[in-house]
Amino acid sequence: MVIERIPGTTNVVRFPIEERGRPTLDLLRSIAPDAREVTLLAETHEIDLPADPREHADRQAAEYILNQIDNRLGEGRDQALSDMLAELIASAVQACRAARREVALAAEANERLAMAQDAGGYWIDPLEARAAVLGREAAELTIAAYVQTERIEGAARAVGLARSGQPWTPYDQHAEAEALFFGNRQTA
Repeated sequence: MVIERIPGTTNVVRFPIEERGRPTLDLLRSIAPDAREVTLLAETHEIDLPADPREHADRQAAEYILNQIDNRLGEGRDQALSDMLAELIASAVQACRAARREVALAAEANERLAMAQDAGGYWIDPLEARAAVLGREAAELTIAAYVQTERIEGAARAVGLARSGQPWTPYDQHAEAEALFFGNRQTA
C-alpha cells in the first residue's frame, strides 16, 4: 500500500476512500483511468485499444433490457435495472482499483531504479527489468480498466434511457458532444 499524505502537510495521511468505498457509478468515474493517459500507454507499450467499447456495450445493454427485463414501468423494473448495473459497476471498480495498485508499484520500482542509478552499482540490471515488467503490467491493467469503464458508461446510458421511458437510440458521440456544448437545439 502506498502511503499518500495530504498536500501541504507532513504528518497527515490521506485515507484511500476509493479503495474502501461502496462501488457506485460516481466512485467509478472518480477512479477511472483518463482516456489521454490510456492512449499514451497503449502507444508506448504497443497495445491495441478496442474500437468503441462504449457504443458496443450500449447496444448490448439495450438488447438485454429489451429481451430480459420486464417492460412495464415500476419498482420491479427499476430494481432489475439497478441490479444489472450494480454487478457491472462492482467488476469495473475492482479493475480500476487493481490498476491503481499496479501503477503505484510500477512508480515505486521506477523510483528505486532512479535511486540505484544515482548511487551506481551492479544491481541496476535487475531493477530495470523489474521496472519494465511492472510498467507493462500496469499499462495492461490500466487499459483493461479503461475499457471496462467505457463499457459501464455505455450500459449506464442504456439503463438511464430505460428508466426514463425513452426509446433507445444508438450512441452517437458527435450528437452527445453537441448536446453537451450547445444544449438541445430545436430547429424550426
